[in-house]
Amino acid sequence: MSDAPLAVVTGASSGIGAEFTRVLGSRGYRVLAVARRADRLAALEAASDGRVIPEVRDLTADGAIEAVAARADELGGADLLVCNAGRGVHGRFAETDRDETVGVLRLNVMASVDLAAQVVPRMVGRGSGGVIVVASTLGYVPTPYLAAYAASKAFLLSFAEALAVELRGTGVRAMALCPGPTVTEFSDVAGLGDAVERTPGHTTAAEVVGSALRAWDAGRTVVVPGTVTRLMTAALDLLPRPVAGRVMERIFR
Repeated sequence: MSDAPLAVVTGASSGIGAEFTRVLGSRGYRVLAVARRADRLAALEAASDGRVIPEVRDLTADGAIEAVAARADELGGADLLVCNAGRGVHGRFAETDRDETVGVLRLNVMASVDLAAQVVPRMVGRGSGGVIVVASTLGYVPTPYLAAYAASKAFLLSFAEALAVELRGTGVRAMALCPGPTVTEFSDVAGLGDAVERTPGHTTAAEVVGSALRAWDAGRTVVVPGTVTRLMTAALDLLPRPVAGRVMERIFR
């Protein structure tokens, strides 16, 4: 199995990250599964027939990114990087704890970019590999009450699209995955309650990952899973941004 391709998945302990870990393992990858919760990673490892390699890390801690990149190198180098780790905080920006808000950006933006900066040059040097960046449909529209989270996803969407252009001809690819409302633990952590389950067209982690890997196999650069979500995103993208922001205000207040 040591000659199997290696995928590095961050935020692997639940939701979309855990589903990527399971599905990539079933596709023949060894998966370096990165997350903070050792018990969740151990469960994924136990169910993986040896394909999941746990890496217990808080990606916002000093030295964590370097440690993940070094572990990937020890395992032969990453063939696929899935930058999925992220979190959000719901509420008025002026009333939100500063450390929580800054922590969203450190994890969602800085950890993803820093890990890609460690891994992508190695891929380019080998002439093969790929990066899937998990953004969000909220990256298309300003979102009151999730201001920092939506802004972080706008950054990631732009980053992945630009990276895809830069990497043409290198043998390395990049794709942005932009899920809409998806039933995961994110809602509880962000303080959204049952808002996701009440949203028309909401998806599951399995549906998101299935759509993502089909799009990856087809060579696409951006994918928005779910027909309803695609239509809603396209409609919001056509509106003037102040109007779109007011629509999102009504949804997330």
